[in-house]
Amino acid sequence: MIENRSVIVNGLPFEYQVAGPADGDPLVLLPWRGDWAPLRDALARKRQVYTPDVNSRGPAAREWPILMCDDVLGLLDALGLDRVDLAGYCIGGEVAYRVAQAQPWRVAGLILEGVNPPGPPGLARPEYSEENWFTLVEDEPAPDELDRFRRITARTLVLSGGSTSPFWQDQIAEMARRIPDARLAPFPVGPPVHAAEPEEFARAVVEFLDELPDSESARLWLAERGVVRTGEDTWTDGESEEGRLTSDEVAHRWAAAALGDDSLDLGHRLRLGFGLVDLLDEYRVTAEIASAGRGIADPDTARVLWNGYRSRLDAPAHCEAIVHSLRVDWFEDRDTAERAFTEVLGNDLTQLRPDSPEPMLRRARLVLEASGPVPWRAKELVYRISGRVSELCEAVFRGILRSHHDGFCDLDPAEALAILDHMRLPEDTEHLAELRSALESAPRP
Repeated sequence: MIENRSVIVNGLPFEYQVAGPADGDPLVLLPWRGDWAPLRDALARKRQVYTPDVNSRGPAAREWPILMCDDVLGLLDALGLDRVDLAGYCIGGEVAYRVAQAQPWRVAGLILEGVNPPGPPGLARPEYSEENWFTLVEDEPAPDELDRFRRITARTLVLSGGSTSPFWQDQIAEMARRIPDARLAPFPVGPPVHAAEPEEFARAVVEFLDELPDSESARLWLAERGVVRTGEDTWTDGESEEGRLTSDEVAHRWAAAALGDDSLDLGHRLRLGFGLVDLLDEYRVTAEIASAGRGIADPDTARVLWNGYRSRLDAPAHCEAIVHSLRVDWFEDRDTAERAFTEVLGNDLTQLRPDSPEPMLRRARLVLEASGPVPWRAKELVYRISGRVSELCEAVFRGILRSHHDGFCDLDPAEALAILDHMRLPEDTEHLAELRSALESAPRP
């Protein structure tokens, strides 16, 4: 049954349809001028599917996707949807990826069909208009516009059409490459794929959304080996004394086997390892992940590795094993410290602002506090930018303090003092006076 509803968003009525069971996982469709009824009907069998009437919110101006992104986020707030799957076509897909960039923690799964990402400076870009499906406009993106796709933490499916598609296939492929956990699914039909092959399109989307999360895949992998959970920190394998194992014992017995399972490619082994971290929160597992992840040459596999760390640092539930691994396995190793720090925080430098969302601030705090061993040249700019954000000042202070005390790292005393002076921490901050004195008396290079 399909219901038509309306809610006020940003001062205007926002019409939308909803279908599917009330207790189903929420999915938001942004089809843009297209008929996604077959997809909606297929997905609404077990999901609650929301289809906002995005076409009624204003003309398709160049700023429209940005404004519409705010409206969709407002709709999620109004409906009380904290985390959703999100799918979009054409300009609706641009809105979808902007939502996933703006608030990554709210999007679990992202499906993009026929989306034109930002093109190279000066290149004419196809864009939808009322009079014609595509007109040419000059689009000169900022240098980091494609890099914004790195902010997306959702599992992402990118569907592209055949050779007759007016969408830039090479740019779509580049967009998929930039998204940390994305796969590209080309179809030899279309555009649009959902109209040319509705059944195949629906099947691909349903299969993607039905994939198990890492933790569930890890649970099933253990169950196939006779290891099942019996309590908060108790497991059984049917053989151990008294039939009980702790999470630590499960990690020691099975982490190496999981990360060394040669029936899986390395990307799947890494996902399996992160799933075990979600279940066990044991450093033994992250140590195996770090061992398997060293020296990865394939960029797709590297994205699986670093997205695994980032997404768990973003999460509200604190994972001690992830933070400990970041410091011990990556930051304390001079060969990996700079790359790891850049991947988990440095690439998001432009997102370190006073109005940054809490997941971003949470990750920044955890990384800054663990960053003592990271070489000063790799982290100084991040410290300076973070020191302008009141919510991060304490973490920057702890990072500098640990940089001073940590035997693994180096620190520029004068620059560190300048950062401390700019933050203007309370004079009674514990260890602040001692740190200042030590930095002031430290020999200059």
